[in-house]
Amino acid sequence: MKDEDMEARIEQKKKIYEIFKDFVTGITQLEELGNAANTFLLRFHQGLSFLQRPPMVTSSKLMENIIKKNETRRLKSYIEAGCINIHDAAQSTRALHTSLSGLSDHLIKAKSLLIELERLTDEAALAIESATLLDKDSSDELQQVTCDEENETAQLPQGPEITEYAALIAVIYSMMKQNYAMQEKIVRSLSLKSSSGELETYSLMWSLRPFDLASSGVFEFFVAAFNVATKKKKKTKMDYQNKLVLAPMVRVGTLSFRMLAAEYGADITYGEEIIDHKLVKCERRLNVAYGTTEFVEKGTDNVVFSTCEEEKNRVVFQMGTSDAVRALKAAEIVCNDVATVDINMGCPKAFSIQGGMGAALLSKPELIHDILATLKRNLDVPVTCKIRLLKSPADTVELARRIEKLGVPALAVHGRKIADRPRDPAKWDEIADVVAALSIPVIANGDVLEYDDFSRIKNATGAASVMVARGAMWNASIFSPKGKSHWEDVKKKYLRKSILWNNDVKSTKYTIKEMIAHHSCLELPEGKSINKADTLEDLARLYDLEDYFWTVKNIGPLTHDLNHVL
Repeated sequence: MKDEDMEARIEQKKKIYEIFKDFVTGITQLEELGNAANTFLLRFHQGLSFLQRPPMVTSSKLMENIIKKNETRRLKSYIEAGCINIHDAAQSTRALHTSLSGLSDHLIKAKSLLIELERLTDEAALAIESATLLDKDSSDELQQVTCDEENETAQLPQGPEITEYAALIAVIYSMMKQNYAMQEKIVRSLSLKSSSGELETYSLMWSLRPFDLASSGVFEFFVAAFNVATKKKKKTKMDYQNKLVLAPMVRVGTLSFRMLAAEYGADITYGEEIIDHKLVKCERRLNVAYGTTEFVEKGTDNVVFSTCEEEKNRVVFQMGTSDAVRALKAAEIVCNDVATVDINMGCPKAFSIQGGMGAALLSKPELIHDILATLKRNLDVPVTCKIRLLKSPADTVELARRIEKLGVPALAVHGRKIADRPRDPAKWDEIADVVAALSIPVIANGDVLEYDDFSRIKNATGAASVMVARGAMWNASIFSPKGKSHWEDVKKKYLRKSILWNNDVKSTKYTIKEMIAHHSCLELPEGKSINKADTLEDLARLYDLEDYFWTVKNIGPLTHDLNHVL
């Protein structure tokens, strides 16, 4: 073997050994992080067990007499064990918050370490490629090693060859990645509704080592068992028959408003339109503190879209786009966290039209075909679109038929043309023409301002479902069959949702101001105070919700379970 070949092999072996040492160091750090996080999980279990203890009421006359007449040390211990006072409850609540913060911090640090381990795994793979090339070039000379070369090689650590080191790194990295995925699932599933049995199972699963699990396929068993225990269901296809639908509204259709609409009775909730250019610059981030999945613009804290597990089977992600490839790239980022991806083909605003998006697509059937066909071919979630009426009913029907042939499961139709404004009556009769021409469900949209309008537009158009925009923005309780709540109550409830889900303060202010402008006047002191508010805390103070604000801040996602109490 040539001297340079031998030196190259020696260098490759040194390099892979250094990679392996760094890799093992990273694994050790991950293990230490996991052990510390397991302590937080156990503390969460203890704190929740205390809060879930049935309280013993000691303030009644009967209990006072029993205690007084039978006062013993043992009886006192029984009573103390069964009483939950405010101080103890507050301490347990703080402990829960601290535990969740610790687990959240663990996920962030563990993710960072995994990225580093992935880099080392890639380096090991490159080392294998280099070693393979060396072997190929000098395979006939490997047996003719000089004594000097043997002595030089002997100085290296004895043990696995380059390929064995690299293979071991790859296998262990795969195990640790699976282990992290399990830990992420556990943290996301923690809530005040978690039973003691579930928490014990979580602790057991957390403490298991992936090395033990991988050898016998036990890891896959535990993943399946975990999904059954937490009632995780496979995503089902969206049903578009007889549904009440929240329309997409820019700056309004955020997570907090969607959750409010759903609470009042909305079956399907569209998010605000997000432009593909913006989404492709985002990365997915789990916000354990609020129990949300966020899509954040890289290098910033700007949350472009936010969702949660509770709405996963009903939320529609609406996208603005004018390019099929870019639309697919954007949709792939968010598709696993939503029920449906919808393409906006109806927005008449200048920004959309000039960018070739929204209603501009109505005159470009080939581009519509390209976008919808590309998304349908590459995504596992349903792909739909929302259109406006064209210049003539015949043109609208022709376009709708072309869209139907692309295999979309439903089509939303806004009963106005591009030039129409909200004050112009919606043309329900032209929606009816579309319904009559298609075999897929049509969602009718336009002039739904009261609960009775749902049945009126359905009867007039024959549509499968009904979508509402302004009527919901002004009073989200329009979805309730019990009748509308007073808009002041709905406004305050919306603010609570905004605090609960950490909604952007600008979006919150915009939505509240839209409610006030419709029902009252923004020139009154309330409207002026809203303009001055810079944070959600400012708004909470304005509406006497400071206690609620700080409760949410202290307990985080657990308040989603306490919402009926708070």
